[in-house]
Amino acid sequence: MYQVLLLIAVITLVYLIARSARKPKANLSEKSTEMVKCEKCRLNLPKSEAIKSGNYWFCSESHKN
Repeated sequence: MYQVLLLIAVITLVYLIARSARKPKANLSEKSTEMVKCEKCRLNLPKSEAIKSGNYWFCSESHKN
């Protein structure tokens, strides 16, 4: 009986190790984007999509004016 339980435990352990090794680890530093906040509506958005006016960031041209 103990041999069967030990065999099941070993098979489960091997399965879990193989499964975790298969998944690629996410590298957050590559995917992260700097966020800025619109001065008018306080919406957070990626810096690449924001509009800068002076020292302030805006989410659209209508909020810039």
